[in-house]
Order: sequence, then C-alpha cells, then structure tokens
Amino acid sequence: MKNLYLRSAVALACALSLAACGGDDNGTMQLGGTVDGVTIAGLVLQNKGGPELKVEPYASSFVFPDLIAGNTEYDITFKSTPSNATCKMINGKGKSSAYNIPLISVNCILKPHDIKGRIVGLTNGPLVIINGTYRLNILANKTEFNLRVDPKVENTPVPGQVGETQAYGLSVLQQPPGLTCRIDNAIGVMGNADVDNVLITCN
Repeated sequence: MKNLYLRSAVALACALSLAACGGDDNGTMQLGGTVDGVTIAGLVLQNKGGPELKVEPYASSFVFPDLIAGNTEYDITFKSTPSNATCKMINGKGKSSAYNIPLISVNCILKPHDIKGRIVGLTNGPLVIINGTYRLNILANKTEFNLRVDPKVENTPVPGQVGETQAYGLSVLQQPPGLTCRIDNAIGVMGNADVDNVLITCN
C-alpha cells in the first residue's frame, strides 16, 4: 500500500510539473517569431504542412494558434510570400527545448526598381536631384539619367533604387549655373517595374 501511495504522489508531481518529467504533451509554448518588411498581404506560413497562418501587412510578429510541447520538432515554411518582396526564413526549422523555442524570424526585402528618364536642355552642370536623403549629381549635356548609379543586382537593393509599394518623390536640390530645371512625373509609388517616364527640362 505504501508503494501505491508513493507512485500516486509521483504521478501527481509529474502532472503538476510536466517539464521536469520529460515535457508537456499538451503544449505550453507559443510557436512564433518576428517579421520585418511585409507591406502587403500574401505572407502565409505553415508548420510541418499544418494549418495556414496569414501574416498581415506591417506585422512585426507572428504566432501559430496551436501551442507546442517541449522537445518537439517544428518546421516553418512559406505557403506563399508577398508579390512585392523576397522573404527569408531564419531558424524556422528546429526542436524546442523543455522550456523555450529559439528565436525565429522572417525577413522580407522589397523588390527594388530603378527610377530613370530623359533630360532636355542641360547645357551646364551639375544639376543635383534628390529622392529623400539620396542625391544624384548630373553633369552637363546629359540626355538621360538613372537614379541608381551602382551595378544592378537582382532583388538586392542598391543606392538609388526604390522598393515596390514604396513612395518616391524627386526634387531639385541644386540648379545648374544659369539654368532652371523642373522635374515632371517626379512623384509616385513604385510598382512592379522600373519607372522610366521622368522628364527633366532645363531652360
């Protein structure tokens, strides 16, 4: 009888502290992580092919509704990604410890595009134009410009490029000597292709 009572006490202790007895089969930990760079709908995650989890635009984190137990394997994958970005999963596959889950993150980078156009009447220079804090010096007698001056790398933003769904606004920071230049089609929101209809006219 004494042994029976002892076994019952041990069972009760395990029920109250499952982590100490090899894990919680019912699940006590949230499976989730951080999110960065999502500006439109389309990010959908799954854990081991399970129910879909939609991540809203501008969300900073995600959490699956089902809790997981300690010492449980997980494998978070993309069911779909936003059309305007390239997304990467960091630490999405692993195994929980008895007490926690390593930091998981989803990083999305907006697909970058060029802003370019024609120049008329730039007989003197330089002309300095800006988009936000980015500036471009344009020398005399140029008839075309590209806000990006560095080599283009696919889906990797370089200075002067603008990501899809991001707003842009070009303006003149410094007029060329003896001329006044204006910029047409200078303001907009970047779509899924380069902007090539900007016109700079100098008189």
